[in-house]
Amino acid sequence: MTSTLLVSFKQAVRSITLILLPLSFISLVAWATAGSSTGNTADPLRAAIWFFLIAHHVPLDLSLANDAVSGALTYFPIGALLIPFFAVRSGYRKIIEENGELEPRHKRTLILSLGINYAALGTIISLFAVGSTVRAPFYFVFPILFLVSTTSAFLSSNLLPEHKLKFPWQRALRASWIVMTALVGIGGLLFSLSLAWHFTTVLQLTQVIEPGIFGGIAFLAVQILYLPNFAVASLSYVAGSGVVIGQGSWLNPFTHRIDEIPAIPLLGGLPVQTHPYLIVMGMLIVAIGALIARYGERAYSDPVEVQRFFIATLGFIAGLTLILARISSGELLSSNLPSVGPQWWLMPIFVTSEIALGIALKIYSPIVIAKVRESRNAASKSN
Repeated sequence: MTSTLLVSFKQAVRSITLILLPLSFISLVAWATAGSSTGNTADPLRAAIWFFLIAHHVPLDLSLANDAVSGALTYFPIGALLIPFFAVRSGYRKIIEENGELEPRHKRTLILSLGINYAALGTIISLFAVGSTVRAPFYFVFPILFLVSTTSAFLSSNLLPEHKLKFPWQRALRASWIVMTALVGIGGLLFSLSLAWHFTTVLQLTQVIEPGIFGGIAFLAVQILYLPNFAVASLSYVAGSGVVIGQGSWLNPFTHRIDEIPAIPLLGGLPVQTHPYLIVMGMLIVAIGALIARYGERAYSDPVEVQRFFIATLGFIAGLTLILARISSGELLSSNLPSVGPQWWLMPIFVTSEIALGIALKIYSPIVIAKVRESRNAASKSN
């Protein structure tokens, strides 16, 4: 047990270093090129730790002198989670290279130990970057770092069960995962088309910021990391649950209520008016529900098993959609932007309901058609 703790501690240090060193270098270069009469070299190092916390989706509270940028930061790029994932995976694989392939029980112990050490070290480091202006409560930092690191290590460990799908909930989980991946992919494709259509607006927003050379590179990287957020938001838009960009705003195919947008180039891809015809994309979600019903009826002959499959599928889709919507939305630095992204509580309701509608149509449409035909035949015979 002691050797496991020591090995995992060393790799936890290595994984955190792999993240902090590039972030520190980027922060130092940006600080040096920007110039400041009041700053000191500790500022970019603190900023690197802030970026480290943001990459793990740790919420930050900001109380800056400028009230316009004071508030909470909980709107994080989903793509940034790849940074700790690759760092932790590198550390885990290094342990396997040094000690050889381990038994599943030892792997689970190693993952737990690596997660505890990673979270503890990250929490200690975060204490050096918080103060009166930026706060990240340790009771948020440790559990979030632990969750991200253990999940990353688990996905890198090949501990996922490899057996045939027998039970309804197993098939339901797989079907739900495939469906949500496909829907987010469709959302990403739609947003890419919208960006191309509104490319002039995107350029205008970029020119307003004028980030410079190094700042422009860093800003571009941030925009790329935010692309999954906008893919989920696009899915919420076409599903009908809509997107919000600040207080009192709401965008969906039938509603366009927004006053102004922040100077973020990706927001240039937002629609400038209502598009009722996009309800056709909502019908696509209903069609996917019909495909799920067809798959369930082919996989199981027992009506009870089919019913369990449908219930489990809808439950998993609701849960996955809730998670995606929640991590894709949040507050963006200002009380004027208390919520940015998809309607996190409404999106699961709409998507799950549309999938359920597709399942219901596939199951009951043949029954209704058969009854209508029977009634017509009975009426014709009586005549």
